[in-house]
Amino acid sequence: MKGFLQRVFTKRRETPITYDEAKQMAASPDADVRGTLAQRHDTRPEILYFLANDTDSSVRRHIAANEATPVQADVLLTDDTDDSVRGSLAEKIAHLSAGLTPNESDKLRRMTYEALDKLARDQAVHVRQVISQTLKDIADAPQPIIQQLARDTESVVCGPILQYSPVLSEEDLLEIIEGSSGRGALSFVSRRRNVGEKLADAIAASSDKDAISHLLGNKSAQIREETLDQLIDRAPDYPEWHQPLVERPKLPPSAAGKLARFVADNLISVLEKRKDLKKDQLDAVREVVQRRIASGEFEKRETPEPDPKKKAKKGASPDEAKGKEAATGNAEEEEEPAYDKAIAMHAKKKLTDTEVAKALAANDVKFARAALSVLAGIPPEAVTKVLNTHSAKGVVALTWKAGLPADLAVKIQVKLGHVPPSQTLNPRGGNQYPLSEEDMNWQLEFFTGMTVTGQG
Repeated sequence: MKGFLQRVFTKRRETPITYDEAKQMAASPDADVRGTLAQRHDTRPEILYFLANDTDSSVRRHIAANEATPVQADVLLTDDTDDSVRGSLAEKIAHLSAGLTPNESDKLRRMTYEALDKLARDQAVHVRQVISQTLKDIADAPQPIIQQLARDTESVVCGPILQYSPVLSEEDLLEIIEGSSGRGALSFVSRRRNVGEKLADAIAASSDKDAISHLLGNKSAQIREETLDQLIDRAPDYPEWHQPLVERPKLPPSAAGKLARFVADNLISVLEKRKDLKKDQLDAVREVVQRRIASGEFEKRETPEPDPKKKAKKGASPDEAKGKEAATGNAEEEEEPAYDKAIAMHAKKKLTDTEVAKALAANDVKFARAALSVLAGIPPEAVTKVLNTHSAKGVVALTWKAGLPADLAVKIQVKLGHVPPSQTLNPRGGNQYPLSEEDMNWQLEFFTGMTVTGQG
């Protein structure tokens, strides 16, 4: 009781005033004078209570923020018509809430708890947000209040509690996840420090791709190898997962090789620089990279010159130029088997959308590209140009020209064109292409023109 009442004593150095002077200030027609009195820590409780009914909201706001204000006045201000007054009150009371429970035997503590509980349900989001921000780090904050805030419908209210509050147990968080209604609750939970395996499993099993992305980026999260393997299998459709995956503190034995099949070239470099990968894992990564280079998906990587003197040369000699031409020729020759296979299958009427879908599922990029080229009647280099621009419209037009169903165009956009899933063009009215024929023809002419110009 004594500790609780210490808030009525001033810690500020204020010039003392008499009781009569305080009464005169309280009766002043000047709101600034009354406001000055409302901020003093030595103002008598009955005067502070009187000022809690002041007609000027700025005066009431000072009363709400004043730690010397009696609890009875705080209770009165929970019904104030001004949101900013209730917001100031919420911040003050939240700071006084450590250790409070619903069953306080002391009358003043019970009144303080009830005022806090009422403000935690306030109709103004700002008021609830103030309490959430204040209580998020307090280890002995009132549990019922924390539970209420954690289930708030507004993310600015529930978010800080879900991400930081030490009051919430793993069981509490699992229950909240189960009852989540799409307000971003999972994303906040996934960013908590030291997320346990049960929580990680629950988040990973959800359809919330943003929450999973945050979970993967949370280096303190404890994710089981089996769970991480499942997420890697789903990751080709979610480019935003790629970087946090390759940067996870620990990867399952087969993870690096799997990731190398679909992540971008710059992330391949991150994989290759990991110090925890064994030689066989690095070899698996490099083997996949070479296949992707051969398919034309990546630029051919420069190999170090054996002669250090050659590094200083600014231009390429005729012999070096011939060497580059030979390298390009070899890459084109490596494309030929897949292209020949596609032509042969097309001649036998076996180059169907089912075969293209199988190639995509198997990450056989080389054959899938060749199939698109043959079916669309467009040169392989034009197909490469379309896919490398990551244009959803261009890839859709290419798929349409190849005579493939519109639903397959979505997979081709993501798998071959590396279009982010959130930016893909989806079929309309069942399986109708989302663009007009005129628009798709224009896209093809545009990209073909680009190819011809580039060859000039």
